[in-house]
Amino acid sequence: MKKLMYLLVPAGALLVAAHPTDVVTDLKLTTEQVHNQVFYQLTSEDPSINLPDPVRRVGKQLSAGARVSAVRAMGAVVRAYVESPLFRNRYDDWLRGQYRVSDKQTAESAYAENVTMNDVQAAVNQQVTQTKAIFSQLPVAMLAQMLQQQMTQFQQQMSAADAPGKAALARDLMVLRNLQPLANTKPDEFKTNYIAFMSRYMAKQLNHGLEDEPTRLAEHKAKAAEYRNRFAQYRANADPNLPIKRRLCDFIELAESVDFDARVIKQGNTLEFVRDEYSNQSSEWKLLYRIGREPVLAAHDMARLWLNDLK
Repeated sequence: MKKLMYLLVPAGALLVAAHPTDVVTDLKLTTEQVHNQVFYQLTSEDPSINLPDPVRRVGKQLSAGARVSAVRAMGAVVRAYVESPLFRNRYDDWLRGQYRVSDKQTAESAYAENVTMNDVQAAVNQQVTQTKAIFSQLPVAMLAQMLQQQMTQFQQQMSAADAPGKAALARDLMVLRNLQPLANTKPDEFKTNYIAFMSRYMAKQLNHGLEDEPTRLAEHKAKAAEYRNRFAQYRANADPNLPIKRRLCDFIELAESVDFDARVIKQGNTLEFVRDEYSNQSSEWKLLYRIGREPVLAAHDMARLWLNDLK
């Protein structure tokens, strides 16, 4: 049988305090420990109940009536936590981590799915237009200084360029050398022509960088599609009431299967079930048997009520 979450019995496992009005304190547990145990039981694929030995010893000493009271008290603590915003936010953070989703990734994925090469080209054109507008506000003296720096840069690049690259740089250098004297003799003409050169040069450089853009877009769209599938799975499991219902149903089914009248006999230092079919039952089944009829049925009734409230 699938492991189940003892939503009504974590951290106390039906064993609990002599004064159920403050069950957590009486067990010498902290609220954080109880919350962590509940969260672990709900989110683990193979949960187990790990109780400190002092808690187990106290539980064994309690009467059946005290255990019933303790179960009801612990059940109220557990349900209050699971229904709180603290738990809901923690569960959502955990689930986002499981499916690797975030608000930032969702926005980036939506953009990647919708963007086209036309959008990319439009962004390049807009960048060129904006740069041209900025240059048009600069004084001629600053543009002339930029031209000189650009000529120096082109000359440096020529030493490492291949033959086609050197030819292109030589052509650009020739244009700039012809423009340079105009900064003093015809400043308006210089400004117009230099800005036009810079716009062409920038557009050429940016468009050169777009040669591999279709491949990059395809890769981004594939990743976006994979993310969309993960996000859909996250959304399908976002309601923590879904696993809570499953755990409650598991517990109810298991509790109803336990034969509390099953006979045991002592074999050496251990007690063994007379019937082999009970010896082969799960560790959870045997735990409920040891806890006893009254506290288990109390937990069963609380689980049933909780489940009905969730429907």
